Amino acid sequence: MPWVAGAKGNCGSPLLAVAAAAAVALAACLGALAAVLPLPLPRPAQAQGEGGAADAAEIPRPAPRIASGAWAHMLKAHPRLYGSREHLAALAKAKPKAYAEVRKGADLLAVGITHAVQGAPRERIDPLLASARQKAAAGVTNVHQDTHLALTRAALVYDFFHDVLAADDRRAMVEWMNGHLAKYAADEGAFHNSTLSKIECYLQVAYATTGENPRAAEFRDYALKKLYEGGVLPVLLEFGAGGGYAECGWYTRGCLWNLVKGLEMARRMDGYDGFAKAPRFFYQRLAYEMLQPYPGFGEYGAEHYAVEGDGANTYGGHAEYPRHTRTVLAQYFRGSELARYAACKRRGGSNAQARLIDFLYEEDPDPPADLGTFPPAHLAAGIGRVYARSDWTDAATWLRFECGDFWNNHQHYEAGNFEVFRFAPLATESGEYTDYLDGHSVNWLQRTIAHNCILVHQPGEKWERLRDGGRNPCANDGGQNMRGAWPPQSLAEWQKKRDAFERGDIAAYENRPEYAFMAADCTRAYSPEKLSCWVRQIVFVRPATIIVFDRVVSTRPEYEKTWLLHTHDEPQIDGADIVAVNGKGRLAVRTLLPERPVIRKVHGYTYGGQTFEPRPSAQTPLAHKWRVEVLPPEPRTEDLFLHVLQTDEPQPVALVRSGGAVGAKVGGAEVLFSGPVGGTLAVGGRALPLRAAVRTGKYE
Repeated sequence: MPWVAGAKGNCGSPLLAVAAAAAVALAACLGALAAVLPLPLPRPAQAQGEGGAADAAEIPRPAPRIASGAWAHMLKAHPRLYGSREHLAALAKAKPKAYAEVRKGADLLAVGITHAVQGAPRERIDPLLASARQKAAAGVTNVHQDTHLALTRAALVYDFFHDVLAADDRRAMVEWMNGHLAKYAADEGAFHNSTLSKIECYLQVAYATTGENPRAAEFRDYALKKLYEGGVLPVLLEFGAGGGYAECGWYTRGCLWNLVKGLEMARRMDGYDGFAKAPRFFYQRLAYEMLQPYPGFGEYGAEHYAVEGDGANTYGGHAEYPRHTRTVLAQYFRGSELARYAACKRRGGSNAQARLIDFLYEEDPDPPADLGTFPPAHLAAGIGRVYARSDWTDAATWLRFECGDFWNNHQHYEAGNFEVFRFAPLATESGEYTDYLDGHSVNWLQRTIAHNCILVHQPGEKWERLRDGGRNPCANDGGQNMRGAWPPQSLAEWQKKRDAFERGDIAAYENRPEYAFMAADCTRAYSPEKLSCWVRQIVFVRPATIIVFDRVVSTRPEYEKTWLLHTHDEPQIDGADIVAVNGKGRLAVRTLLPERPVIRKVHGYTYGGQTFEPRPSAQTPLAHKWRVEVLPPEPRTEDLFLHVLQTDEPQPVALVRSGGAVGAKVGGAEVLFSGPVGGTLAVGGRALPLRAAVRTGKYE
């Protein structure tokens, strides 16, 4: 684990091909509606902006200062991977303060740069050489991530200390590295984080050993032709709208930086421009990175993030990788609108290693744009993820909403999940990622019960296979189930089994100054034996009100439904009111539907009479271990859940019914939901439509 110490359901999915058939299915799901809204727009990856395709920002031409192929001459001398001796010396002269810190570092990169600029003493170099020799002495390996980490280290040692290594040592290292071309077959799934890291690794081996290794070009072609063009690139083209990648959020933050480093190296070294092969993804990733972090800063002045799947909420390198990614991409798209917006978020590194990376890559940025004009919401339609915030201050309310397909076992069973942040996580995920395969991981962390979703409890439901391969008995949390086998290695294989990995789609999305509206059909994430419909709609009325409306239809009335909300500290419950406090943050929640709800709070990783504790770790003190469960007062097949969440001083809240519509009045705003998806928002004396369509913005 690096960086850690088909056919749709009957809820009106955008993929139903025939509008009439969709209308019938929707009516059946949501209860004999007199009028059914038009079918939503096609699959979000193909959605257009309000004014059509012309609304989308043109992908700008690349304009990097270091031209493609500009470092080709460096392949005749060492070092070369991070620039020539002359290039590194020029950086040291231009950035004396940063270089002074680099000189003090003991890690491989710091010692290597120092050696290139002024020479490093053998007592600093020899331990690094010994470590590389030890790895080679262990022989050729095929071990998930350990192999590419060892190869990367060897390539850097070979390059930085080429003048120190004896010829026999260099030949032995090349022979050892070359042995992996036939044996190292792990870490090649197109949806998996390690593949992106392996691409960078093989490029480092290729360029480090060019001139002395007759098989160096094989490493390059393996990385760029087989792994990138043959694996990862098709995934970026298929699901990359809005800058999303089909791996969980936390792992993507690290592996995408490795891919960007590798592609930038290839671009400089031999003119291979991997960014130009998926320009929409890489350009729109800059917009994604604007919205992904929580507002404000976390430890050591670094940005802080929701975990989003497997990962840790502790401080670490993962807090810096997105900043490095946007630095390189903004410099590639220099002069563009998004490069200027990215310049608004420029800051210094929060640790010595991050500042070393800045030393190597950071150039003068473009003049910053006016951050207040950047859209405060972003949809990555290909992966079904929405970020939204109230404004661009550190006190902003932040929202994440998730509903996409299943590609990777680092993802969680969380279709329909939302998170809320203001000053601190308020509605959040639960669980601790300490072991990929233990009982806590497969029966809590990855499961629906650890997220702000809906449970439908069918006694006797089975989870035939989770990611542990059957090591642990699978408990019945009432949540989402997995219909497919292990995720496939390529997009083509995934598409053949698409129905098995279908979990839901974003059914509506629109961002306007007053509000952000989003909806998702999450039905397919659950077993059809227990659930026939779940549609979740969220209206974020800026600046501090979030209205969550759920229609849930079970196949039998006795299958108990539960609405979940996870909090850090113990929530307080008073009738239909819930208050959760976390530091300066405060979340007030009112349950409007169901009427006469059963509301209870639960502490710990417990359900069904079992508790799934992880081993203690640095995550333990930070864990979010409280949850609120809201249940209907009596069994029914169809239930509505309507909740109002407020992150500032609570405004008066009331349930509103008008004809066949239902909604909430919150202060001076009124939201009414009608039909399968959509409704109206009245705010500031205006009536605004909530449309059953995906209306993408300029950078989506």
